[in-house]
Amino acid sequence: MEAAAAVANIRGIQLIFQALTVLAMTAYLFPPNAKVEDGATFHYIIVGAGSAGSVVASRLTEHEDVTVLLIEAGDDPPLQSVLPAYLSYLKQSQWDWNYTSIPDWTQKCHKGGVLDVIRGKALGGSSSINFMLYVRGDPNDFNTWADITNDQSWNYNNILRYFMKSERLQDHLILSSETGIYHGTDGCLGVTKQWNNLTHKYLHANHEIGHKIVFDTNGRDTLGYNEPMFTIADGYRQSTAYSFLGPAKDRGNLFVLKNTLVTKIIFDDNNNAVGVEALNDKQEKKVYKATKEVIISAGTINTPQLLILSGIGPKEHLVELGIPVRVDLPVGENLQDHFPIIMTYPTEKWSSTRKPINPHSEPIPLLIGFVALNKSQPYPDYQTISTISDPDVALGLCSFTLSFNDDICNNIYKESVGKEVYTVLTSPNHLKSRGRILLRSRDPKDHPLIDFNTYSYEQDLDSVIDYMKDVDRITQSTYFQHVNAKLLTPTGCEELAFGSREYWSCYAKCMVTTLWHYAGTSAMGSVVDSRLKVYGVHKLRVVDASIMPTITSGNINAPTIMIGEKGAEMIKEDFHCY
Repeated sequence: MEAAAAVANIRGIQLIFQALTVLAMTAYLFPPNAKVEDGATFHYIIVGAGSAGSVVASRLTEHEDVTVLLIEAGDDPPLQSVLPAYLSYLKQSQWDWNYTSIPDWTQKCHKGGVLDVIRGKALGGSSSINFMLYVRGDPNDFNTWADITNDQSWNYNNILRYFMKSERLQDHLILSSETGIYHGTDGCLGVTKQWNNLTHKYLHANHEIGHKIVFDTNGRDTLGYNEPMFTIADGYRQSTAYSFLGPAKDRGNLFVLKNTLVTKIIFDDNNNAVGVEALNDKQEKKVYKATKEVIISAGTINTPQLLILSGIGPKEHLVELGIPVRVDLPVGENLQDHFPIIMTYPTEKWSSTRKPINPHSEPIPLLIGFVALNKSQPYPDYQTISTISDPDVALGLCSFTLSFNDDICNNIYKESVGKEVYTVLTSPNHLKSRGRILLRSRDPKDHPLIDFNTYSYEQDLDSVIDYMKDVDRITQSTYFQHVNAKLLTPTGCEELAFGSREYWSCYAKCMVTTLWHYAGTSAMGSVVDSRLKVYGVHKLRVVDASIMPTITSGNINAPTIMIGEKGAEMIKEDFHCY
């Protein structure tokens, strides 16, 4: 098989799933589309039913006297979202915003010289289309937030209870272990742990080169390698649409508008946010009003877009767009991601007799690891996410999911035919480079400009090289030596001496990609205060991953859900909604 054929096969399956959407097979799981009159008034309006917005809506409507309008640009998550094994068919579909980055020299090995910026456009947001890893981050991440905001309510000891409040962990081995005290069992979000025999030889190989093997990195000590936890339970993806909105779908005080794009925040003469303008699925302009607060949970890309459209953003950019300046704030700045490097190792002979995929389970075995190069350092420098697959799956990951150029993916496939493929995403936790979000125009339907500015901070590339070299030590393990497993060199770096810093630099510049962990564009301390209120205006709050001043160590969905829990509690405190 070649890369083009792999992509064509995936496109064909997507068409089949697309045809099934007319049956609305998942609609019974989610709130119905509300009938809301133009000009209707609610206590709270929440823009975006994503990883955080769905949590806020669910928690606020626990109080029966509070009315909430939740507005979502997308529709219900489809069958391929609800069934975990089919996650790879959600990219570049109607449930994806289908954004791309602006061209950049670090994306030269991707199709079109850009990164595909996958963002969920459905109830649940990106929790409905992500890879479902449940990773909380390191305590140091949240202690850093507390220091930046001068608010200790954000330190790890104080935010732990929000993780536990959400969680319904279904694993007796973890719960009975010494880290069981860090987990919840009564929350909305079902969480399970992977146990797969295919991982054992790779765990042993990593242990042999000096890494700890641990049960659980979601407690207080994150360092080590283990099989991950997933937001999968009872055979279903635990998106926040499924886990938080599903149980609330019959509440009479929750009104959900789907396929509705919010285009502007409305303010009164005293800078109070009092409502929103929106376009429904018929492109009709509507106005909805809020008596208490407008809460923006549109995500790291769409939240800054809406704020800037509403006159809150960098003055120079607003003037350039012809938008009246309401507040001059660095909205859209501080864009962060983890920017992993893909490292591919064909290992032993692949057995074609293994069982077919269970649609109710994770599609392929994974390992995750958190590593500090300085062994006395208590928090990780980098994370690894490693897949174990056959060559066809590795080809699909390369050519469709990550959209690398065909020549690169075809070479990986050629070198992997008949073998098991161990693919490592080496993910730096704390890069210093920062990107930004800008608007193309004043049209809210225009995709924003997404500039990642990767490796703009020179030391980032040096750090990445050190992390890659550390990962590649696995080839010194007994198992990798036995099967003669070596790292595959990307096209264009073959002439450089393997192991030299020039080689690793070439490798990193070609094989850097995205993990879709976007954060920071409405950060605490610069755009919002520690209670997530937007500076310079009133009755406007941001509750999503854009408020992270620094990105967490690892996948960001669980921390975003935590932000939703904490944000909802702060709103209740401010308005005595208990």
